[in-house]
Amino acid sequence: MTVKIKRSILKRIFIDFEKEEAWLNSMCSKGLALSKISNGHYIFEECESDEYIYRIDFLKQEIINNKEKSAYIDFMGEIDIENIKTKTRSKYFRRKSALGEFNIYSDINSKIKYYQSINFIWNILFFMCILPIWYDSLTLITSIFFDTGTDGYTSEYMRMTIYLDIGLVIIGLFFFRKSLPLRKKIKELKKEQNLFD
Repeated sequence: MTVKIKRSILKRIFIDFEKEEAWLNSMCSKGLALSKISNGHYIFEECESDEYIYRIDFLKQEIINNKEKSAYIDFMGEIDIENIKTKTRSKYFRRKSALGEFNIYSDINSKIKYYQSINFIWNILFFMCILPIWYDSLTLITSIFFDTGTDGYTSEYMRMTIYLDIGLVIIGLFFFRKSLPLRKKIKELKKEQNLFD
């Protein structure tokens, strides 16, 4: 039996990797193993309860478009870790639980780099939302204090700009909020790393 579950657009773009990983493992404990992600759907097949352990890796930019990606996936295969086919930057891996627990990031330094790479994207998206607001604010201040003229700025244009900026602030705060738990994890891991240094 095959089960198909649709991934929402928000899950595809704004997913919390740890929650998704935990969800995949809980599905496997119910006897449904993720076998493929295709056309915005998770594809599950029946399996023994807890037959697999799932891990998600977020590939670095330099690995995405070159032969290192193939070498990385081949290496995982050599240690009995199966790559589940996806077309995204995230790679989904599974391994038979009978072979024992496995973690992609087992040392502190690699965990820090992993969280930093995800956090970098949240920060870029946050700044992409905030920068237009700074530009709009500077344009408005310049037009008021330096009398550059407001002929081009009708009240309708100003109103639309304010609505757009409020929307960007809300979206920007969403991205900023997504980065906060990762910043906390990075800070905790760095403290832990300092204890061992």
